Amino acid sequence: MTVKLASLKADLAREAEGDWIEYPDWPGVEFNVSSLHLPAFTIARDLMYQRFARVYKRKPVPKDVLSAEIGKLFHAHILHGWRGLDVPFSKETALETLTNPEYRNVVAAVEWCAAKVSDLDIEFVEDAEKNSAAPSAKG
Repeated sequence: MTVKLASLKADLAREAEGDWIEYPDWPGVEFNVSSLHLPAFTIARDLMYQRFARVYKRKPVPKDVLSAEIGKLFHAHILHGWRGLDVPFSKETALETLTNPEYRNVVAAVEWCAAKVSDLDIEFVEDAEKNSAAPSAKG
């Protein structure tokens, strides 16, 4: 089989605007998220890691610090809404949740969903030439 090149194109509009993605571990819960490939997010994330490298030198970044900073980035760039949780979505509630280490599972769910926004629906085509070519004569 041959992969259809056009099916490998990223949907940049969907990745930037966001889409509703169901989180399979929590039935009925969906997050409206942009892609982890969003340029504003990747730049902010890279700058955060550069800042951590200057501050912490060769020491590991404390988990609570890293978790809170990642949560801020998800709040600013990735998460646009949620459905299926008992607390309605608001930007304020999202920031409190994503920066609280006790809600690390929510951060992980948002990250999983944001990764799924970029998934491709790869299409295959039969290679007609390969299937219809006459067998070569071997002597």
